[in-house]
Amino acid sequence: MKTKITKTKQEFCWHFIDVYLELLLQIHSIREDDVFFEKLHDIRNYLDEKLSLGSEEEIVDTYIVVLQQSEN
Repeated sequence: MKTKITKTKQEFCWHFIDVYLELLLQIHSIREDDVFFEKLHDIRNYLDEKLSLGSEEEIVDTYIVVLQQSEN
């Protein structure tokens, strides 16, 4: 069986925001504020759509690529 690896470029900042929002959801008082929690849920839905890979293939690895440009 041939293995196909698909690479998808996504901006790191959106993954950082995803982790940050997940941490916010762990704060009990935030979950008790219905208005804030609803708005946070809307942001999470937007972020899920933004980071969607468009397929149900298993993610086997994630990493950060740093691109550098030389002036020479």
